[in-house]
Amino acid sequence: MFRSAIICVFAFQSAVLHAQSMLVEDYRFGDFQSAQALSTDRFGHVFISDAGRSVVRKYAINGDLLAEVGGPGWGIGRFDNPRGLDASVSLSVFVADMHNRRIVRLDRDLNVIAALGGESDAVSVDVGYPIDVASSAFDQLFVLDSENTRILALSDFDRVTYVFGDHTSGEGRLRTPVALAFDGNERLYVLETARVVVFDIFGNFLFTFGSGLFGDAVGIGASKDRVAVVTADTVLQFSSTGESLSIHPREMMVLAESTGVFRDVAYTKFLLLLLTDLSCIIIPDN
Repeated sequence: MFRSAIICVFAFQSAVLHAQSMLVEDYRFGDFQSAQALSTDRFGHVFISDAGRSVVRKYAINGDLLAEVGGPGWGIGRFDNPRGLDASVSLSVFVADMHNRRIVRLDRDLNVIAALGGESDAVSVDVGYPIDVASSAFDQLFVLDSENTRILALSDFDRVTYVFGDHTSGEGRLRTPVALAFDGNERLYVLETARVVVFDIFGNFLFTFGSGLFGDAVGIGASKDRVAVVTADTVLQFSSTGESLSIHPREMMVLAESTGVFRDVAYTKFLLLLLTDLSCIIIPDN
């Protein structure tokens, strides 16, 4: 009898913990053709790249559309497969314009300020086929160059200060990088399809995590104490040091309707933002 009571208590505690950690949709917004990445800024705005329409959009957290820039093309203010973007630290918004082989710098209202790389770049910085960007509080910009499998660290937007993750990086050599995230704690998380590789802001390799837990990752987000990784149908959460905290398959999440494939994720103070190719889903972050 006593043993049965203990088992019941443990089962109840397990159920409570599971319920507390369940991801439950609050609301969603956006109508995308093929959304790729999202970023939030310190003012609570949400920036999303839609490769299907070749645009970048700015939203209020309630889903109101505030600004849009782009359309297919290679001229100023146009994109060709915009991928990762970052608005988290700087007063600018940086966009990896992949097939135009350039990084585009926008202001907060999505007006074009400058472009780096591509045919019109007088500085002639080779960013390869950039697929993501991440900025730090130290006025650095990190660019994920998928063509050369490396990270470029830029200062003043137009000066490469160092390169890492390439064949000279030893344990930190990248294999199949797909996305970047900066946590505000001087750590840069580089997502590969089957693991996360962690560097400091000087490009020094620190450690890896996630091997064996996922194999087709597409997006990553980081806060000061957590890292989230998404595959096409799963959200995984880790501590900032790589300890596995939770795994949320689509079928174990409470979603209002069909979603499309998962693409990216971001944290705010109270919310988890889950981007799919069709919409942005807002989840209370408990």
